[in-house]
Amino acid sequence: MTLKQIAAMADVSISTVSRILNSPDNSFASKEVRDRVWKVVKEIGYVPNQSARELKLGKSTSKRNAPPSISCILGRTKHLDDDPFFAQISRAIEQQALDLGYAMHLSYSLFDIDTDALLAQIESAHTDGAIILGRFSNDSMNFLEQHYKNLVYVGRNVIDASCDQVICDGYEATQTAIMHLIATGHKRIGYIGETTNEVRYEAYCDILQKYGLEHSEKWVSNCPQNGSGGYQGAEQLLAKASPFPTAVFCSNDIVAIAALRRFTEEKIKVPEQLSIISMDNIELSGYVSPMLTTVGMPIVEMGNWAVQLLIDRIQKRRKLPAKVLLPSKLIIRESVASLS
Repeated sequence: MTLKQIAAMADVSISTVSRILNSPDNSFASKEVRDRVWKVVKEIGYVPNQSARELKLGKSTSKRNAPPSISCILGRTKHLDDDPFFAQISRAIEQQALDLGYAMHLSYSLFDIDTDALLAQIESAHTDGAIILGRFSNDSMNFLEQHYKNLVYVGRNVIDASCDQVICDGYEATQTAIMHLIATGHKRIGYIGETTNEVRYEAYCDILQKYGLEHSEKWVSNCPQNGSGGYQGAEQLLAKASPFPTAVFCSNDIVAIAALRRFTEEKIKVPEQLSIISMDNIELSGYVSPMLTTVGMPIVEMGNWAVQLLIDRIQKRRKLPAKVLLPSKLIIRESVASLS
């Protein structure tokens, strides 16, 4: 399969296909066009020239007919469209895998593993390893270990598992966000996101306690960490918070964007009346109004490291599990006002 054939199937030019596959930050073309091209790439299992791949990996010419392949598995969400953070990591994984000569053969959610059709696909795919995006249950781990020899987990929390892990610490990122609110003079700080077994909520509580700030359930909305959850979480705060907080930490950018919409509907001005901060720095966070102040995760690097660790495993370069801890970074934009 050539770039020309991919271009024909995706109804774009050859140069568009090339630039999308080689874009370092997945920013070339619209999301719709990018998704269309990558869908074709995954369906056909396209990889670049085999000889170039082997030179890059330092291997001699292989007689293998089919290129090696990996799977990408969603742990916390059913669809990538529900979680832009992991969607962007998934795209980084696809791009890095392609660059190193590995095809992304199958992507699916752990929520679907009970379906016969998916199980048949998993059995027939014969992938060399899998990358799991987001936390998952022990039962899911048993399933994964039965079907894959090589596994890498990517997320915001270190998990109790023997597989390789690529982590950007959600606890530390939350601390950074809350500390920024405190530094800008905020004392009534709310929280929108999940609260059960969630390190972001633990960090929120710990920082408030450390600085002697009030922790009140009236300022906490326990809700799913997706768009609809963010909207519902803002609705909860509007119903029960009195007095209203001066700032709110949202567990991720998509929650913040949805909450921002609900607060705007209620004629609450951000940041003049309410400051909002979140984490991830997804693509949309810089395009909403006001632009989100957020703690950025190194999305491309997380995907790249995951692929590299998985290939090391596949190539039997090491036996011990590895943990790669990557730093987050505060991105100051427009959604936090200073009260100092």
